[in-house]
Amino acid sequence: MSQEDVATNVEARLAESVSLAVGRLADGSLSKARLGLDARTADALRDLGRPVVERLRGAPAVPYTAGNEIEGDEYFLVTDTDTLGDLAPFRELALDLGSMPMTRPAELDASIGVSAAGYGDDDAARVVAVQKSDPRMGHRGGRFFAIGAQRLTLVEEPLFAFSPRFDFLVGPDWAVVLNQKAFESLLRHVSQVEQRIAGWVDGITTHLPMSAGSVESLRDVALRDSRTWRRLREINQRGHLAHVTIDDVRDYSDRVGLDPEHVVKDGELVFDPAERFGFLHLLNEDLYRGYLTDEVYEARRKSTTA
Repeated sequence: MSQEDVATNVEARLAESVSLAVGRLADGSLSKARLGLDARTADALRDLGRPVVERLRGAPAVPYTAGNEIEGDEYFLVTDTDTLGDLAPFRELALDLGSMPMTRPAELDASIGVSAAGYGDDDAARVVAVQKSDPRMGHRGGRFFAIGAQRLTLVEEPLFAFSPRFDFLVGPDWAVVLNQKAFESLLRHVSQVEQRIAGWVDGITTHLPMSAGSVESLRDVALRDSRTWRRLREINQRGHLAHVTIDDVRDYSDRVGLDPEHVVKDGELVFDPAERFGFLHLLNEDLYRGYLTDEVYEARRKSTTA
């Protein structure tokens, strides 16, 4: 799936039917409800999608890997089945609309965790554009004056304020991440990252012994830091540690200029939270020593560790 393929897909869906749904996040689940739209609101939601198409065509797409962060106008292009599976609850905000319960703006409150615009006539091809912690309900009815173009206008109904940006899009077999922080916050919730971190750490210790204190520290850091749990997930997905020994880790540490005694002590891995990225880069084989500069760098971004 190329950038142009995704941009063309989104552009085509914008010309079709539009829906709007909201979701409440609780206990790792996402409940959903649909809002009715008039023609002007539907057109406004289409207008919000057009700058996204321009960004998809004009900005660099970056693979969603543990070592990458969005910089500037970059965006993540996600195609791996594991992440897409985790995003299924968000895609469902624009699917099977006929059976989705309706809600009214008057029923919206601060418990709304996400809102999602759906684009497309058919479920199979529909694209859902998601934003976190929206809509904003600033007025619940009663006498309230708002500034219009030429005069004040009386607003007596609940006010539904939809932010003019999306955090990520989910299509049939791809996703695009525009706001990494919001995306990972929501992904963390629906994919139950906290419950899975222990299993990802076990995926290391099953093959390589680690001190009990290091196991606890690694879990604690992963609960707080998205880059750490993404790296753990990637190590677990690769499964390469099944063929690695403690001696292999020591040898690799020495080859890339790290002190093996800081990585392995008494035959066990040692995790130092202050050096967490070096430790995880090492286990994921992401560190290399440059032949010309003798500097150690991470393979993907070629940024030195010094």
